[in-house]
Amino acid sequence: MRSERDVDAAGARQARVPRRRDPAKTREAIIDGLLAAVTAGDFAPTARAIAARAGTSERSVFVHFPDREALLVAATQRQSEMVEACLVVPDSGLALTERITIAVRQSAAIFDLQRVPRLPGLQESRTIDAIDERMRRTDDHIRAVLAALFAPELSRADGGIDDGLLDLIDGVLAWPSRHHLQDRRGLSGEQASATIERAVRLLLAQH
Repeated sequence: MRSERDVDAAGARQARVPRRRDPAKTREAIIDGLLAAVTAGDFAPTARAIAARAGTSERSVFVHFPDREALLVAATQRQSEMVEACLVVPDSGLALTERITIAVRQSAAIFDLQRVPRLPGLQESRTIDAIDERMRRTDDHIRAVLAALFAPELSRADGGIDDGLLDLIDGVLAWPSRHHLQDRRGLSGEQASATIERAVRLLLAQH
């Protein structure tokens, strides 16, 4: 039988052996580290800064992401998935006022996620095709949700939809509108929502 001393010695040896983090969790932590840095205002964080936020080594950053572009694309994918998770298509049979309120709330939730990361994302999308393509897919998804949400008001006599009106609604509810109202004009989130809701109501007033 092992003595108490042997058991203690074995336990000490095990304690000295570092536990390896699950590679998938490390990868996700690195993406989180980048997004946290960007949200804090560091639009070009170093690998060391990202590793510190992720609780891992600088080497791990390069193991999971061989270059800067790969990490940026992964972060864009994460952001897009988070935004798309905010989107729901409620019953189009609800009263128009209720549907407008739902759309404005969704736009507020999306802005909260994108408020800072969207800025460097737009910049990177000019030179990295994968980022541009993923951001456009999310924008198209948002537009499709709005088309379904306001289908009764957007329908035309010929069976099509009023794309021009949809463009206006999409533009009013989009990130740039809230960015202007909240970050440039200094309105609170509630004030911006009230202004946006009023604009959408006016656009749909004749329907």
